[in-house]
Amino acid sequence: MPHSAVNTSNTTKISRQVLHFFEQSLEPWGVKDIHSRFIYVNQAYIDYLEIKQDIGNLSYEAVTAFASFSESLIAHDQKVIQTGQRLEAIGTLLVGNEYRSFIFEKYPFLDKDGAVTGTVVHLKPFEHISIEYFLEKPFYGEATFTPPEAFTDREWDVLFLLFRGSDRKQIAEKLGLSENTIRNIISRIFILTRTSSRNMLLEKGLKSGWHLYVPPRFVSVGYNMLFEEDR
Repeated sequence: MPHSAVNTSNTTKISRQVLHFFEQSLEPWGVKDIHSRFIYVNQAYIDYLEIKQDIGNLSYEAVTAFASFSESLIAHDQKVIQTGQRLEAIGTLLVGNEYRSFIFEKYPFLDKDGAVTGTVVHLKPFEHISIEYFLEKPFYGEATFTPPEAFTDREWDVLFLLFRGSDRKQIAEKLGLSENTIRNIISRIFILTRTSSRNMLLEKGLKSGWHLYVPPRFVSVGYNMLFEEDR
């Protein structure tokens, strides 16, 4: 597999087992040093972000899609390094002429002695979800898995899909409900939020941070134990 965006002099810091996992994965993975410079990215990472140049030993600014978010991305790295915990963010990026929505998952990268020497980054793209609403509003923020307001689980599911540009029919198909049921749920959300249109609801949600909440049904966190053997 080609490593056109890899700083090969530093890949020896990554165990063979982990490197093999990255290379076989169809999802974007990378490793950054303590200064947020790229040590390694896999081919899926290169393809997803349409990276054309060698970004080895460079920071986020070297990736066009990340440039406007570089400060937030570096702050995310530093928080992971300082806490030693996995932290996630969600956002929308402009890649070429296409907007892409994703969960950005980061782990501490440990050396053989257990010291944090950087971060492992994992982009988890949202599949089959339109994000037309964000065409002029790219964003980046720390994801939350604790509901910030007292909506029901079903209402949160609908809100999540509304924020990604889905219409009633698409939401109904995604949730396995009738379009009439979705219409009723949206009407109830309007009443609860004292809004009267989709745009008003989404504008209020953006100000309140509702777009950063990811309902459990849309996320599968299954990589927590990946580096336990290296600890």
